[in-house]
Amino acid sequence: MEALETTQTVETERIQITDPREAKLSDIIERGKASLHKTLEEIQHEFTIREDVAVRPTAINFLVQDHKIQPVIRDEAYDLTDHSQGQMLNRAGIPAQFAQKLMDLEENELLSRNLKRLTDRMEDGGILLRRVGTTIKGWLSPAYKRMDAAPIMEAFIKRNLEKDFVPYRGMNTDYRYQIAMIQPRIWEPVPGEFVIFGTSLVTGDYGNQSLEIDLLMLRIVCLNLAIGYDMFRRIHLGSRFQMGEGDEIIPISQKTIKLDTDTISSAITDVVDASDDHIKLLEYKIHEANEKEIGDPKSIYDTLRKRGIRKEIVEQIKTSYDLPQEVEILPKGNNLWRLSNAISLVAKGVEKTDEKLDLEKEAMNLLLA
Repeated sequence: MEALETTQTVETERIQITDPREAKLSDIIERGKASLHKTLEEIQHEFTIREDVAVRPTAINFLVQDHKIQPVIRDEAYDLTDHSQGQMLNRAGIPAQFAQKLMDLEENELLSRNLKRLTDRMEDGGILLRRVGTTIKGWLSPAYKRMDAAPIMEAFIKRNLEKDFVPYRGMNTDYRYQIAMIQPRIWEPVPGEFVIFGTSLVTGDYGNQSLEIDLLMLRIVCLNLAIGYDMFRRIHLGSRFQMGEGDEIIPISQKTIKLDTDTISSAITDVVDASDDHIKLLEYKIHEANEKEIGDPKSIYDTLRKRGIRKEIVEQIKTSYDLPQEVEILPKGNNLWRLSNAISLVAKGVEKTDEKLDLEKEAMNLLLA
């Protein structure tokens, strides 16, 4: 990626170090260049070795051992991510809890037979596998609209750099990629509350993640991050792949995928160009959230649980929100701004990157409610 090298030339000297906040901003920029550069290298390597394969169910067997499910194709066993294993079980019609229970009981052969029989019956049209080395990261329907993220990320980074945004973060998770850029400017939407705004591209090549270009808000005191407010319509690209009679395993041409992806990359510039106006809206929303008192946040905690946030995570959010007002890691008051930062504060300590991203989006959802 050409933009990968470009991120290394961003000049941080433009930030004059006159107070601790600006010193912190300069540090954020330096660490951001390293984070994004490392992630882009990982993603680029993944693109290089990734392969799309259309497979008939009769060509797949399943090995279950040591609490692990491995599809076996042509005598080669493949690993699954949590995401692709969920896709596989869902398409076979096997509840994940049931599969886990069988593995806990060491009923490996029973689970293997069920997977084989139900996969054969439910995927008559074939299965599209996206594999990276010996790991299957996408277990998809042949109707899945394939998209390569590389040119989209290139366009996003290039336009942000042209607008004097700088790298903040890169992430490569089980099923999605994130590239975040920030505006090297400190805002004060609420007296005494200093934040940085930016843009975030989230996309994925493994199902369950449409293309999004979101706003980003970073509270500079504790680096709590909120991401959301999609500035780009959610889309998938591509076309259905048809297997021929008698075909069992078919690699899918990169040329086919490129024709789809090129149709969207040019639209990225317009979306990034509109970010300034959207940032003004977000600044107003922060001010509004700071003024909006919360009587009892229980309904908000209940909503988080309904959206799939784990019980123990919601309890951590509640504990953080209830911290003494003197603790500076959160804004003062009992309002939406404080609760949003309680969510993003907990997100910082979450180990799984996909769960971290989900929590950061919930933090932004609360600001935009």
